[in-house]
Amino acid sequence: MRRIFPLLALLAALLAPRVPAQHLNWDLHEVAWVMRPAADGETIDMEMTLNPLLDRDRVVVRIPLWRPGSYRYANYQDRIKDLHAVDQDGERREILELDPRTWEVDAQGATSLQIRYTLPVTNEADEGETPAIHLRSPMTFLYTEDTKLLSHTLRVELPSGWDFASGHRPDAHEKGLFRSPDYDVFVDCPIALGGLERHSFMSHGTEIEWVLFGRLPSEAEFSREEWTRKLKAISEVGYDIFGSYPFEKYTYLFLLNGIGGVSGLEHLNSTSILVNHRGVKNGSYIDPLESVTAHEFFHLWNVKRIRPEQLGPFDYTQDVRSTDLWWMEGITSYYNDVMLQRAGLREDGWFWASQSRNFLSVRRSPGFGTNSPERSSWTVWDPDPSKSISYYDQGQMLGLLLDIKIRAHTENRRSLDDVLAFLARWIDYPGPGYSQDELQRAIYAVTGWDCEQFFDRHIEGLIDPPFAEILPLAGLDVVWIEADDPYVGIGFADEDELELAIREGTPAGEAGLQSGDRLLQIGGERVRDLDEVRAALDSAQAGDEIEVRVRRGGSTKDVTITVAERGRLTFRISENPDASPSQIAIREGLLTGTPESI
Repeated sequence: MRRIFPLLALLAALLAPRVPAQHLNWDLHEVAWVMRPAADGETIDMEMTLNPLLDRDRVVVRIPLWRPGSYRYANYQDRIKDLHAVDQDGERREILELDPRTWEVDAQGATSLQIRYTLPVTNEADEGETPAIHLRSPMTFLYTEDTKLLSHTLRVELPSGWDFASGHRPDAHEKGLFRSPDYDVFVDCPIALGGLERHSFMSHGTEIEWVLFGRLPSEAEFSREEWTRKLKAISEVGYDIFGSYPFEKYTYLFLLNGIGGVSGLEHLNSTSILVNHRGVKNGSYIDPLESVTAHEFFHLWNVKRIRPEQLGPFDYTQDVRSTDLWWMEGITSYYNDVMLQRAGLREDGWFWASQSRNFLSVRRSPGFGTNSPERSSWTVWDPDPSKSISYYDQGQMLGLLLDIKIRAHTENRRSLDDVLAFLARWIDYPGPGYSQDELQRAIYAVTGWDCEQFFDRHIEGLIDPPFAEILPLAGLDVVWIEADDPYVGIGFADEDELELAIREGTPAGEAGLQSGDRLLQIGGERVRDLDEVRAALDSAQAGDEIEVRVRRGGSTKDVTITVAERGRLTFRISENPDASPSQIAIREGLLTGTPESI
């Protein structure tokens, strides 16, 4: 009898008449897109087709306020030019701007609409070469609220000699057509267009492609064979941690341009990474490029699949906040170091030096002691330089400590690797993300360690983690020295122009200097560059008064700065040569990933 009642109830529910949900329209079944890049690489014509339409008075289209993975407001609407719409007869339809990111299109009597606009784009190629264009999809494609869950298709009409690369998957039945199950997946794919250099390799029976475009290096400057080897090594560390790849094919997009450094963004089956072309050609940016590459690849799992419930499906109309960015980004930062070490791309001692630098970065941040990891995650949308602290750095520090605590508690039978692998299977993307406190539950389920107190004190709270107690569990020594140094608090937003960047609460700020001031004199002597500034301040001692002249607007201002003292920190992690076998096993497990029980 206990089994019969649920069955009868289920049958009754299935046989009951269905009532259509309100506000659903059953006319549209997909959104069709066509892109037409101009041969000069300066613009792209965009076309969004909504067909068929039934009895609609209007269609409201939007451009996202932000893009997933980049937690800041954006002004993508500024790039949309000549927005217009035509119906099935080619007649223009009226468009009303509701707000800077939202437009209402007249649809009365229309059976289909084509919404068209032009995007100015940046040609990243060297002069005389085939144009090279990088597109971030949330700033490229419009959407409507009632079509976000519909299939989206893309056709790209390329000029002669151009190529196309992306994480978009080809349609199974129509050549040249790409299909995504919904808008979130559709705009998750960055796009490379134009002159592309393509490479690929196989890993565990799966194709991984990598694409170079922009201002390309010569083979002598950047060995493609060597980079393929490194990418394969990085990718396979991720495979070893999680036991499988969550994609049919993966695409690395590497844009070499004039960016000042390296940056990247994670996606479900691809990543786009931007790097300064000079730094690649002279070799100075290869290590940072490897680090960002490992970081974005690990995001395949941690962020794109292991994620809090509010991070997908996405609301593109407002900020989406989480207290767990320390986990999303910071644990990933810990693992980009882990991956480089286990991939054999770093020398002995590098891993501990990297963690030491990160600990120092946390301690030196203005927000240390005032912004917890959860708080810094939540307030990323409201940056305050006087209280800033990186949830990347906080999370990386916590990743190392959590990994050691888990290994010590389980006698090295379990690690943070196991927790992440469990979360990836448990959440089972595209299922919903985890809810509040389920990270703690997952750690307990995998390891038996009740980490509630650790989270309360060091993640939600402001208590400094007990690194001096935890690190020795892995056979690690810690050198921690604090000393006082003279401190003026002068920083620069533009070193060439000596334009000041002044934080509140510093001696310079208390004296009345402001960000944007241009430094002219120190101690009555003119200063023309950074070397002269350092020389003028080199002999300053705590309690000294320094006369400073700056230009503010159209006038000069003289202020007197009283030199203060600031603690100088030295923090160094090193391997204890007298560690016990159990401590050595944990330490080696961190570096190699091979679990060896004590």
